[in-house]
Amino acid sequence: MKEFDTVIGLEVHVQLNTEAKIFCSCPTEFEAPPNTNICPVCCGYPGTLPVFNEGALRLGVRAGLALNCRINKSIYFERKNYFYPDLPKNYQISQYASPLGYQGFLQLSPERKVGIDRVHLEEDAGKLIHKQGYSLADFNRAGIPLLEIVSAPDIRSPQEAFDYLACLKLILQYIGVSTCDMEKGYLRCDANISLKEKESKTFGTKVELKNMNSFKGVRAALEYEQTRQAGRIRAGEKIIQETRLWDVQRLKTFSMRSKEEAHDYRYFPDPDLPDFAVSDQLIAQEKESLGELPSQRRKRFIEQYRLSGKESSLLIENKPLADFFEQVLKFYHDSQKVHKLLFGPFLEQVNLLEGGFDSVKISAKDLAKVVQYFQEGKINNIAVRKILSLAVPAEKSVDRIIKEEKLTQISDQVGLEDIVDNVLSENSKAATEYKQGKTKAVQFLVGQAMKKTRGRASPQAVRDILERRLKE
Repeated sequence: MKEFDTVIGLEVHVQLNTEAKIFCSCPTEFEAPPNTNICPVCCGYPGTLPVFNEGALRLGVRAGLALNCRINKSIYFERKNYFYPDLPKNYQISQYASPLGYQGFLQLSPERKVGIDRVHLEEDAGKLIHKQGYSLADFNRAGIPLLEIVSAPDIRSPQEAFDYLACLKLILQYIGVSTCDMEKGYLRCDANISLKEKESKTFGTKVELKNMNSFKGVRAALEYEQTRQAGRIRAGEKIIQETRLWDVQRLKTFSMRSKEEAHDYRYFPDPDLPDFAVSDQLIAQEKESLGELPSQRRKRFIEQYRLSGKESSLLIENKPLADFFEQVLKFYHDSQKVHKLLFGPFLEQVNLLEGGFDSVKISAKDLAKVVQYFQEGKINNIAVRKILSLAVPAEKSVDRIIKEEKLTQISDQVGLEDIVDNVLSENSKAATEYKQGKTKAVQFLVGQAMKKTRGRASPQAVRDILERRLKE
């Protein structure tokens, strides 16, 4: 690719966190039975009138501000006319000439930012369910509020596209605009990609990519298309402006339609919806509600908690985990010790839960106790893992678990020395091997001592006594 520059622009559709649809009061719940969350308005019955959901407006403004956009003080909606089986009105209410936000940017790093051309509101279409020989239409999703975020053609590699999406998703989650759950279709992405010669100021012919259901899928599709286009150009062939679909099984793109077949959407202002004023007061309120953005939190974690850049980044990438981290620190103030436990035995247990972090039952106060007890020598590593295996998936008190499971660490020096003496007398062969230079034998002896104490002894204390005894 040395002779070409890659030019990429991304169009991201995000489902907004509202309880009702954008132009009616139907709920937006995900797993409702087909065609139960519908009404005459979202199904486009004649004579019905849409009513704009103020909550969608507020979330759209908040997202625009987080993406450094200028906010239009007056907006209106237009009808985007096209026919598709899951579009009951045969048009989609969207924004074209007057988007909610424009001329923004997303800061990928201190040295790199990607322009945001526009941020606009629109309604979602329904969903087709394909069966063998026929298809069914579910209109539950029709009218769901979407925010479309269109980047400038500033992205220069598939990896940078991946980084942009990850950064955008994190921002939207932090400000409460959307869960961005791609498995539920709450975040969807289309990509435009073209190649141009290194010294040329003219962009090449762009190709649109669809049907990518993960950030890794977006990156893989762009990498494939980058290679495909470069090969055609080198062979003296022309790139056709078209829409291509990503085949996740074959890991390649294939043509869906040429852009010459694209619809003329015949946009015109929706006659059933008035112009809407976006007041300075509403903008100020949403700016106030932004809170701490991911980049700001990362910087604070490094400065306040003395975490490394990598440690801080791993934490903020999971907002619930970062929130939990700070809650634990209210009860136990050593950030390094808390971080070590979180990214060790705690996450080991979380990863076993079917619902992930959402299924965690242990309180921040109880997790702080686990860290404290371990640092004070009251419990050992084995006990920590046992406690977390019982407390993370169920609402069980840490103190109660320690008492019921008898997990308090044995710290009686005389008692431990007696146990070590018994282990040595029962395992004279291992003791002899150690004296002959086979130092690994001591680990076996430590294991035997831990068995006798049912894991309640301090492994280090046992090892120290063993080594002293074996040298006597």
